[in-house]
Amino acid sequence: MKSDQFNDVVDRWRAPSNAVVVSTGDSSETLAEFFNVAQTSSGYVVSDQTAMSIATVYRCVGIIGGAISQLPIHHFRLKDDGSREKLPKQPLWWLLNESPIDAWTAAAWKENIVKSVLLRGDAFAELVRTGAAVTRIRPFKSTDVQVLRKTDGTLLYSVIDIDGERRTILPEDMLHFAGLGFDGIRSMSVIQWAARQAIGNALAAADYAGRSFADGTLPQIAIKFPNKFTKAQGDDLRDSFAATYNGPRGRKFPLVLAEGADVKELSMTPQDAQLIETRQFEKHDIYTAFGVPPIMGGDNEKTTSWGTGIEQITIGFVRYTLKPHLVRWEEELNRKLFRRAGTFVEFEIGGLLRGDAKAQSDFYKAALGGPGSGPGWMSVNEVRALQNLPPIKGGETPFYPETGKNNATQSPAQPAQG
Repeated sequence: MKSDQFNDVVDRWRAPSNAVVVSTGDSSETLAEFFNVAQTSSGYVVSDQTAMSIATVYRCVGIIGGAISQLPIHHFRLKDDGSREKLPKQPLWWLLNESPIDAWTAAAWKENIVKSVLLRGDAFAELVRTGAAVTRIRPFKSTDVQVLRKTDGTLLYSVIDIDGERRTILPEDMLHFAGLGFDGIRSMSVIQWAARQAIGNALAAADYAGRSFADGTLPQIAIKFPNKFTKAQGDDLRDSFAATYNGPRGRKFPLVLAEGADVKELSMTPQDAQLIETRQFEKHDIYTAFGVPPIMGGDNEKTTSWGTGIEQITIGFVRYTLKPHLVRWEEELNRKLFRRAGTFVEFEIGGLLRGDAKAQSDFYKAALGGPGSGPGWMSVNEVRALQNLPPIKGGETPFYPETGKNNATQSPAQPAQG
C-alpha cells in the first residue's frame, strides 16, 4: 500500500481531539484488507466483497436478511393489569415498517442492517430527532463508524458523514446493532471468525474450477496403441492433443490419431473428485456458521438437528437463528427510542412459527380445553395475545371441566362446584 493511502486511512480513523479515549472500535477488518492479514490458509483474503461472491454466503445473508425484513414491528404499551395494548400506527411505526429515511424502504434498511451485522459484526443507524421525536433513521456503513470508549465507560461514535466530514454522535442517538461476541465496542463477524477458512477454501475451489474451464481442461484420457511407438511419436501426439484441445478456444478441430489407436476417457480424476467433495464440505461449513439449514439454500439435505420436515426446520431456524438477532434488535430499539419501561416495540414472528392452519387450530383447541379435550392451560385472551389481538371480556380464565365453561366471572383459585 502506498504511503499516501495509508495516511488517508489513519486520518479517517483518528479519534476526535475532544474525546478522552481508552479504547476504540477497531477498524481491524478494513486495515486487515489493506495489510493482507485476513489471508486464509488457502491464500485467499476474505472480505465483504469476496465472501459475497460465494453463492452459499450470498444465499445465507439473503435468507436471514429477507426473513427479518418481512417481519412487522409493532408498538405496544403495558397496562396496569400486565396485559399489553397495541398502539395505533404512529410516525414511529412508519419509520420502522415503511421508510426510515428518504430513498430507503424499511425492508431494504433491515436487510442492510442484517448484512452489516453478519459480514462486519455490527451495524449503525443514527436517530435524527426533532425535539424529542425521532423523525428519521439514517444508516451508516460500518466502515464509516468508529466506536470510542471514554474513560468513564461511555461511548461516542465518530462517523464519516455523507459529505466526507467527520462528526461525533452521542450514544443515545446511535442505534448500534451488535452481533455475537459483543465486547462493549465491537462484535464478531461471521465471515472473519466462524466461516473464514471455509470461505477462503471456497474461493480457492471456485478459482481453480474457473481456471480449469478457461484452460479448456478435459477429463483425463488414456490413448492405447496396439503396437510400440517411439518417444518422438508420443511427444508429437501429446503436442498435437494440447494444441487442439487446450485453452479457451479448444475443441475446434478433430484430433487425428494413428491407425489402431484407442482413446479411453477416465470417468473422474482424483483431483476432480476431491474438488467436488471439498466444495460440498465448505458449503455445509458455511451454512453451519450462519445457522441456515442447507435445504433453505437449495441443498437437498432434508434432515437437521432441529428435526425433519419443512415445518420443524423452519421453527428451528426461527428459534435458534432469527430469534437472537430479533432480541438484540428489540433491546437496542427500546433502550434508545423510549428509555423507560412501559412502552416498547416488538417483532411479530407468529406467522413464521405457525404451522399450517389445521395444525394451528388443533393446538389452540387443545390449549383452550373443552368437552372431550380436558382442562385448558391457556385462556382465550392468552391465545388472542399470541395473535396480537386485544383481550375480550370474560376471556381471562382457562376452561374448567367441572362447569363446562371457562368460568370467566369466577376466581381461578375457587372454581365453581358442579
